Amino acid sequence: MAPELPPDPIDPLDETIVSDAWEEETVVSGRETVVVEEYVEAAPVRRPPLIWPWLLAFLLLVLGGLGAFYYFSQKDESTVPAVVGQRQESAEATVREAGFEPRAEQRESAKPRGVVLVQSPDAGAKLEQGKTVLLTVSSGPPRETVPDVVGETTSAAVADLTAASFKSTIAQAFSDKRAGTVIRQKPAAGAKLKEGASVALTASKGRKPVVVPDVVGTTSSEATATLRAAGLDANLFPVPSGKPGGTVLAQRPAAGTTAKSGSKVRLNVARGPDATTPATTAPTATTTTPSTSATVPDTVGQELAVGARSFGDEGLKVAVKYVPSQEPQGRIVAQAKPAGTEARRGDTVQVNVSTGPDPAPAATVPDVAGLKEREARSRLEAAGFEVLAIEQRPVEQSQVGLAISQTPSGGASVPRGSLVILYVGAT
Repeated sequence: MAPELPPDPIDPLDETIVSDAWEEETVVSGRETVVVEEYVEAAPVRRPPLIWPWLLAFLLLVLGGLGAFYYFSQKDESTVPAVVGQRQESAEATVREAGFEPRAEQRESAKPRGVVLVQSPDAGAKLEQGKTVLLTVSSGPPRETVPDVVGETTSAAVADLTAASFKSTIAQAFSDKRAGTVIRQKPAAGAKLKEGASVALTASKGRKPVVVPDVVGTTSSEATATLRAAGLDANLFPVPSGKPGGTVLAQRPAAGTTAKSGSKVRLNVARGPDATTPATTAPTATTTTPSTSATVPDTVGQELAVGARSFGDEGLKVAVKYVPSQEPQGRIVAQAKPAGTEARRGDTVQVNVSTGPDPAPAATVPDVAGLKEREARSRLEAAGFEVLAIEQRPVEQSQVGLAISQTPSGGASVPRGSLVILYVGAT
């Protein structure tokens, strides 16, 4: 066996050189050359994460939240009703009906106890449903101060004065105010009196009676104007007569008597000569006129009030059209259907009425259809027109006492002082 050779001695001149990654190095060691390869693994390149989808989602979430906040932050709003001057109980009920909560606080005032003096918010303001409306309510006048009772009924006025430790006396006087309404008090509201002192009240007993003027012999238009100036109304009834059509033959109440202001005076007015029925339309002895038919009267030359009554007697209505004419104002100058022709009861026939040779300035007719007769008449008269009410039957119970229709119609422009006909529902 051959002996082992000793290891090579270390050569101090040997050097080992290591190069950068991926480069081959040659190492010289003694007698032989060794090639060393060194590999360094490179880290993979990482791309930055995508951020914009998250930003977009966040933006949509924010916008959705804002929209939801706006939607749910919107509250239903309503208009605050007007309750100043009402009694507390009535005012609170009105406020609740409007969707709000009333809250009352008391304050001394010359107004009777329980009357609403101030409200907050004011009437007409917009307020969220369920919010509070503050009512400042009178707790009555301070002791020894006379309350304001003008405009109240006598019973309510006496009660308010008694509650304020005063007595009262009542006198009556004619007035345009409703009967039983306090129109004056003495001392006036706010005056200082001792407890137990008396306050004198003056209550209305209605309008003062007027003396009925004499209108017999005048035309229906003249009579209507005269009665209206005296505070009375005319109720015209056409009757057969040899007098010219439209002449007033009699009146009731008689001239010189007294009547309540606003009451009606019946006038019997000449119908004029009877119309001659054309032979072609005259009914024969064997013909029976149906109950639903009517014969058109002859009203040309008559006063409108008389002619309208004649149509009404036949169950017909008129539609008035005012036209220029030299005939006297208010006289019928033409009618759409000839006298003697047949029509159905309830039909309307147009009549042309003269504005007169010197017509008054034009005025607009108020629309009063659907109002109560008294209110309708009042509005028309306030606008400067004369009024004739004609009863219309049959009608529904709910229409009784109402102005069912009018002619000329509301909005028409006709001479001021012209006659407007109201058809009023009657049983």
